[in-house]
Amino acid sequence: MEKKLVIFDCDGVLVDSEIIAHRVVVEMLQQLGCSLTIEESIREFTGVNKWRSQEILSEKYNIEVSDDFWEQGQSRILKAFEQDLIALNQPTLSKLTEENISICVASSSHRQRVLKALTVTNQLVYFDDQEIFTSQQVTKGKPAPDLFLFAAAEMGFLPEDCLVIEDSPAGIEAALAANMAVVGFVGGAHAQFSWYQERIQNYSIPIAYDNHDLMTHLLSI
Repeated sequence: MEKKLVIFDCDGVLVDSEIIAHRVVVEMLQQLGCSLTIEESIREFTGVNKWRSQEILSEKYNIEVSDDFWEQGQSRILKAFEQDLIALNQPTLSKLTEENISICVASSSHRQRVLKALTVTNQLVYFDDQEIFTSQQVTKGKPAPDLFLFAAAEMGFLPEDCLVIEDSPAGIEAALAANMAVVGFVGGAHAQFSWYQERIQNYSIPIAYDNHDLMTHLLSI
């Protein structure tokens, strides 16, 4: 690989966290009388920030939730991570580190959640603190390009020298808007639905279906 910065999303790319998070959210919504399935939650909320999620719940499901709802959800999700979370691309991180290829994380999740996820799965060792970027550091989150552009600038790379690994439509759109190359990763449990993979395939970008597939893409660039 020529000198590039590989930017990893966290949830659904580095860790198989999306299915856990959606399970928790569905359980909490059921307590409010909103009966979404995990698949419906994945369809509606994957890659979407909490403010847009609140709008969707209000507009489509007539459910009003406060910021406290999401804070409680994050607490439950972090607890679930300790028992159920697994890594998705640790061999890829190890190989890129061995090859001295620059890597960083750019996630829509809160920093605490990202650090927890990487710690639980023993992947925090691959990143210095200043190589982890979250949406709280920019004005507009994904699908706006701001987070990826910020990460690239902080890491000292031009957008055209960056390659983004993303699992969600919002993240892919953000990477494309930032004028960055992007590989769609569909190796997470939440991405196994045929409609989900078709949604990612519609972007006409390279698709990686597992860690081995992703490494093959990276080595060919």
